[in-house]
Amino acid sequence: MSTMKAAVLKGPHTVVLEDIARPTITEPTDVILKVERTAICGTDLHPYESRLELEDDVVLGHEFLGTIVAAGPGVANFSEGDRVVASCVVSCGACYWCRRGNPGRCAGVRIFGMGITFGDLVGGQAEYVLVPNADLTLKAIPEGADDDDMLFVGDIITTGYEAVRRSIRPGDTVAIVGAGPVGLCAAMSAEVLGASQVFVVDRVPARLKEAEQYGAIPVNFDEVDPQDAVYDLTDWRGADLVIDAVGHETALQSATRLVAGGGTISIPGAYVEESIPLPFGELWIKGVTIEGGVANIVNYMDEVTTLIMAGKLRPSSLISHRMGLSEVSEAYRMFHEREATKIVLDPSK
Repeated sequence: MSTMKAAVLKGPHTVVLEDIARPTITEPTDVILKVERTAICGTDLHPYESRLELEDDVVLGHEFLGTIVAAGPGVANFSEGDRVVASCVVSCGACYWCRRGNPGRCAGVRIFGMGITFGDLVGGQAEYVLVPNADLTLKAIPEGADDDDMLFVGDIITTGYEAVRRSIRPGDTVAIVGAGPVGLCAAMSAEVLGASQVFVVDRVPARLKEAEQYGAIPVNFDEVDPQDAVYDLTDWRGADLVIDAVGHETALQSATRLVAGGGTISIPGAYVEESIPLPFGELWIKGVTIEGGVANIVNYMDEVTTLIMAGKLRPSSLISHRMGLSEVSEAYRMFHEREATKIVLDPSK
């Protein structure tokens, strides 16, 4: 039996590199990808911190790209040797929701490396990964594209882009709660999509400084009340669109205070809690729309790739560290402790 190296979650805050069985094609629409780059995402912290129901060991990772080394007979658009990036979300393409252009609501939606809560797909922080429903899940890497940019088309840049794209009107004021990778991707997307002002709320000075590089106004909530800061610069209306890029109750509470009457709260941050308290009466009176759910990655991969190739989006600028997959334990510690903005792992090292 052929084996490979993979990042395996053994328990809370414990990720180790292990030898596991190399994947094989099980369905005609599968491909096997040799992983060349993979990254740690904020959503990976949900299993890492035991916020998800898990069974046995889980191979982590849902941001990856590489070269196809095997393709099932039912794969029409790709073949061995093609270089591709995978959507972190796998949908069927045929159910009621998929046919209505909403693959994130797919009856059989799965996410790589997130355990049984999201379909129990083996993750991509490994030397090889099986990609189901390849014709829908994969995006070819254009000739001349920067791999570091394309790596994030499968998740963070497209997630941040959709969070803005689905709700923005030209000239809107946008406030983003959380200056992590998805929040920063939302900030650069908001600039491209026509926001008049972009605020980014966080407490980490380095990340707020990075947000400034994308044209955003930084708001450090350790130094100022975010509501005062946003309202003061919007004629006391608030933000037309507020992005909760954290996925935590405190971030959502902050978003409800920043949103303007008739505005929208868009939530790319992942929530796994069954319930959280919200000021529903205030939201109702203000007529606020709430958008959320698993990202419709495949709907926007083409748009995001086009903007990357045009030099309008630069998600690779978020990379703070490059490490070998052999260093995955330390990489997760650093990412969890917010010592890194974005870590890219090389499975060959």
